[in-house]
Amino acid sequence: MINPDQRHPTLPANTLGRDFLVADLHGHRHRLDQALEERHFDPSQDRLLSVGDLIDRGPDSPGCLDLLNEPWFWAVRGNHEQMLVDAVTTDEAQAWSRWLMNGGNWALERPEHELSDWARQIDALPMTLTIEHPLGTVGLCHAQYRLPHWDDRRRETETDTQDWLWGRSRLYRAEPAAIEGVDWVFHGHTIIPRVTALGNAVFLDRGAFTGGPLVVLSLDEWMNNPSTRRINETID
Repeated sequence: MINPDQRHPTLPANTLGRDFLVADLHGHRHRLDQALEERHFDPSQDRLLSVGDLIDRGPDSPGCLDLLNEPWFWAVRGNHEQMLVDAVTTDEAQAWSRWLMNGGNWALERPEHELSDWARQIDALPMTLTIEHPLGTVGLCHAQYRLPHWDDRRRETETDTQDWLWGRSRLYRAEPAAIEGVDWVFHGHTIIPRVTALGNAVFLDRGAFTGGPLVVLSLDEWMNNPSTRRINETID
C-alpha cells in the first residue's frame, strides 16, 4: 500500500536560512558546487531542493547521488532515477537497455552493491514535495502536474505517477490552468530556452548537460519579489 506521507511529504518553513531550487543536474556536481559557493550557501542553515534527474549524461552521477546523504538536500524522483531503480531491481534486459540508451552507461563501471544501495535510496524519494514558506506554499514535481488540486496527488494512480515522471504535454500545449491548493509548483525534465511559467507551474530545466545554464533559483527571492518573478532566474 502506498504511504502518502512518504510519497508526498511536506517540509516546514526554513526559519534559519535560505532555500534554493536546482534544475536537472544530470551529473554536473562540480557546476552545482561552484554555483552554491557563489551564493555563499551555508549547509548549517540553507537548504537545496531538487526537481529530480540528478544522474546520467554528465560527468559525475555518483557525486550527484552523494547529495542524497546530505541533511540540507531534498529531491523529488526524476525519470532518470526511476530508470536506475527499474534496471537494478528488476534486472530485466529491457529496463537496462532503456536506461543505457538514456545515459546510464556510467553504471556499468560501478559495483553491483553500490547500484543496489542507490536503488534503495532512490526508491525512498518522494514523487512530490511540498515546502511551506512564510509567503505561501510551494510544490515540487519532476516532469509536470496536471491534476486540478495539489491535494489530489495523495490519491495517486499509476497514470499520475507516469505523468509526474515523464509528462511533457503541459509545456507542449502551453496549458495555462493554475493548480489549486498551492501557490507555485516547480518542474524540470523538459529543456526550454528560458525559465517558463504556465499558470502557477514553473519549468526550470535549461539543459545543463547540453552546455546550457544550470538554473539555481532562490525561492526566497521568487516569493518576496513579485516584480522580478517574471522570470527571475539565477544561473551558474
